[in-house]
Amino acid sequence: MKAKESPLVDLLRGPRQYLIPIYQRTYSWGAKQCEQLWDDLLRVSADERQSAHFIGSVVYVEEGLY
Repeated sequence: MKAKESPLVDLLRGPRQYLIPIYQRTYSWGAKQCEQLWDDLLRVSADERQSAHFIGSVVYVEEGLY
């Protein structure tokens, strides 16, 4: 596995489709969790002293690599 840091927008940009394994589908966010993430992103983007915000890890396998 190769880990690297990248902006969230790079992960979401482009014509991609992500498949979520069945065992992960029971984890879901409600409106409260989405609002908290949005508030965090707005707060960080408004603060010139902060250049980044760690939102967590995303593990994925690109089709055709393995």
